[in-house]
Amino acid sequence: MTHAREDFTVMDATVTTFGKQKFVAVSKSLALFLFILFIGCIIGTALLVYHLSSCQPMSKLEESTLIVYDKFADVEATTAEPDDGSAPETEESVISTTTEGVKTESEVGDVRLPRSVRPHSYNLKLIPFIVEGNFTFHGEVTILINVTVTSHNITLHADDLIIDNVLVREHLHSNKFLSIRQVANETKRQFLIVYLNDPVEAGRQYFVSIRFRGVLNDLLQGFYRSSYKVNNETRWIATTQFQATDARKAFPCFDEPALKARFQISLARFKNMSSISNMPKIGRPEPVANLPDYVWDHYQESLPMSTYLIAFVISDFECLTNGTFSVWARRSALSQTKYALQIGPQILEFYEDFFGIKYPLPKTDMIGLPDFSAGAMENWGLITYRESVLLYEEKVSSKGSLQRIAHVIAHELAHQWFGNLVTPVWWSDLWLNEGFATYVECLGANSVNPHLKELDQFVINELHGAFMLDALKSSHQISIKVNNPDEINDIFDRISYSKGAAILRMMQHFLSMEVFQRGLNKYLKSRMYKNAEQDDLWRTLTEQSHEDGVLDPNVTIKEIMDTWTLQTGFPIVTVQRNYENQSVTFTQERFLANNDNRSTNSVLWWVPVTYADPKKTLASVWMRVEPVLTLDLNLSVDDWLLVNVNQTGYYRVNYDARNWNLIIEQLQKKSGHLDFDPKNRAQLLDDALNLASVGYLDYDIALNVTKYLKQEREFVPWKAAFTSLDYMYEMFVRTAHFDKYKRYLLDLLQDVYKEIGFDERENDEQLVVYNRFEVNNRVCRLGVRDCVINSIRQFETWKNSPYPDHRNSISENLREIVYCTAISVGGQAEWDFAWERYLNANVENEKETLLMALGCSKEIWILSRYLEWAVTERSGIRKHDSARVFAAVANNAIGQQLAYRFLKTNWNRLRTYLGASSMSLSSIVRSCTVRFNTQVEVDDFKTFLKSKEDEFGVALRTAHQSIEQGEANVKWMERHSGKIVKWLTANV
Repeated sequence: MTHAREDFTVMDATVTTFGKQKFVAVSKSLALFLFILFIGCIIGTALLVYHLSSCQPMSKLEESTLIVYDKFADVEATTAEPDDGSAPETEESVISTTTEGVKTESEVGDVRLPRSVRPHSYNLKLIPFIVEGNFTFHGEVTILINVTVTSHNITLHADDLIIDNVLVREHLHSNKFLSIRQVANETKRQFLIVYLNDPVEAGRQYFVSIRFRGVLNDLLQGFYRSSYKVNNETRWIATTQFQATDARKAFPCFDEPALKARFQISLARFKNMSSISNMPKIGRPEPVANLPDYVWDHYQESLPMSTYLIAFVISDFECLTNGTFSVWARRSALSQTKYALQIGPQILEFYEDFFGIKYPLPKTDMIGLPDFSAGAMENWGLITYRESVLLYEEKVSSKGSLQRIAHVIAHELAHQWFGNLVTPVWWSDLWLNEGFATYVECLGANSVNPHLKELDQFVINELHGAFMLDALKSSHQISIKVNNPDEINDIFDRISYSKGAAILRMMQHFLSMEVFQRGLNKYLKSRMYKNAEQDDLWRTLTEQSHEDGVLDPNVTIKEIMDTWTLQTGFPIVTVQRNYENQSVTFTQERFLANNDNRSTNSVLWWVPVTYADPKKTLASVWMRVEPVLTLDLNLSVDDWLLVNVNQTGYYRVNYDARNWNLIIEQLQKKSGHLDFDPKNRAQLLDDALNLASVGYLDYDIALNVTKYLKQEREFVPWKAAFTSLDYMYEMFVRTAHFDKYKRYLLDLLQDVYKEIGFDERENDEQLVVYNRFEVNNRVCRLGVRDCVINSIRQFETWKNSPYPDHRNSISENLREIVYCTAISVGGQAEWDFAWERYLNANVENEKETLLMALGCSKEIWILSRYLEWAVTERSGIRKHDSARVFAAVANNAIGQQLAYRFLKTNWNRLRTYLGASSMSLSSIVRSCTVRFNTQVEVDDFKTFLKSKEDEFGVALRTAHQSIEQGEANVKWMERHSGKIVKWLTANV
């Protein structure tokens, strides 16, 4: 439906004129009359103030705009003129601003909107003022609503907005307005409630028109401002980030994913700028009344979609285009969009084939933003990115960033089906969005880079990462009840993303890819432009798996998968062989990082057990929510047994000591490790070391597994080994026994370091490049002279170059190592040089590399200054990079306590600077505390958390996870450090 277009006008400023004073003479009787009138006015004013004393106080937003607008309360009482310009029916359209009848914050319960009213379509008009000192916006939204239950109020969302007036009418061009009793804000639930004297009736449609104002904030949430510089001139951008609950910061709306509607958007902009939104533009730009420098851009009405997927950007950016696919960036970075423009359409085409459904929108825009809180956001038809995960510059960006860009683009494009076309009913099933996108991104990225063995890398990048968090008692279910925005933001974590992806991969393997795809196609087609819950997916997949005969007719997918999505944690499957009668017993229990109460771990799962032996015999069996399962296997006493083939199942595996030793013997034979797939070699290393850390396995056995690494040359197993061995590094680096760990790791690395070398070779495969980075990173960090000297030499060559910002001979794939090593052994001169390069860099990947390296300094005062700059306006560090700085400093053994002390001392400052609901706070809390391994450290953080618990908000779960991890680290030191030191001493 096309609505009439209406121009906005800007309020005229009040002008006070000062001139020559004039005097008037009055009689005594007139003076007495005026005095009595004056007293009466005072009394009347007092009564009026008393009468209005129930009005809500001025909001923070109003205070920030007080200089320009000084007469608006939180919900303003005004009489509005209808769209057609005729006089309003005054008595019926006056709005009261009292809060009578509104729940107090202490009485607030459910944060979900009532379902008596649902939106059908929106007509949204916005004018952002991107001018230094006046970062505000004006807007009007007209919402066509469907009434499902007769009601005397209309409730929607608004947050940090000033509401100028509200109108409710049955027909858009009617002069007949519904009488409004009051309009109130319920700030706790971020509700805007319109109370009516006459009800809106079920089965009818009404138009709700709202004029409002807001601030283009600098917190990277809602409708916000960003900037960049060109020749020291600041260029401003107005852009959006609405997921999960921030569309309400930009315009009043029904801000829940299930309340889909169509949107027609109009944006006002400077004539020399451009705008983009979800849909293509229609018509030509039109002038804005009373704003001669502005024009309107009007956009096609969208398909039905959720509010969190709305997006718009006003900037002076430019784009490169391939058909209906465009990539936008700053002019100076436009050449860096070529790779994204190359692979984007290819991945989109792959998904059209994979899902069996054509991409439903007429165009796709992708844009790299200078300031962006997330990595990227899947807004339908306009995907927004942090520059570093979209833009690629040859000879500057590393091969790793090339893969990272492919993954992020594939992730966001996967959302165009999973999340956008079919959307979860509520955030409890966020994982349906993020888990699917995380798994399918590997397939999409693999379609353009098949040589990278993406599905092998999934094991180390997603599966093992999910295990680390999910082993904590403070983990959470994949599908979890959430209410307020902090709780919703809190579950954008490894559980929703990586665990969600891992269980989908597991399901795909026990169903087969063909059945999995057919089921997905049916699911998506049945729910197009609608919403779904996980049970809808389970139902469709059950039908398909029964139809194709891959699942027992008496078993449902829901029955299996509920044990994975509705229970916290994951199982450890213990394999006990009877070498006399050739039977094997499998038992399952929950794996926990703090394993003091094993007897209480009574939760059970449907576990798809796969296994193999030296004869390459492959088989599978279900553990059907049972603690014990016994099978008869025809295995020789000298044959090893491997369980969880290719680690497709989301569980760890332990064996009896004899089977472990059989596996170790096979690994240590010359080329014997090649009998195991690289994914299983990664699994054996990861499982063994993690099982030992918790007490399931003797550390002697676990460390014996690592001995074979001397002959390992594949990236995936080495990466898995480094993850676990790095944990030992963190535990020992501040102890007197670090030298033993150092000698053993260097012994493992000696041959592969000599073979792989420090310098790159022209024909190196990408996984070889990755492995060289991982090996050299550890060798340099452990102070090997050859590696350190190589780094210093290359850094000095760059430093002494006459044009260091344009000539850098250091390989882009080794810069992080070279920079960090040179800065760590250098002083202020090296740090200042790198900082200057950071400020001057035009490629965001290079800026991120430098930011991490700057945290490698050994100078405490430099690290202290660096942390200070991370939370200082105009220091050169963008807000979305503040957490990166804290991670860089905390990752430095010298900087760890420094970062934590800064966190405690500057807690209020951090919350103010980043925003109390910023997910960067969670990242900072985690990086500053996760390495604690003494009781003193853990207890100190507990005390701090207790004193500030009400202020942690979105970071609260992270804080509890850090405490649990810290306590596990303390127990690890007490129980295992002595034994490990003894083993290391004997095996170097």
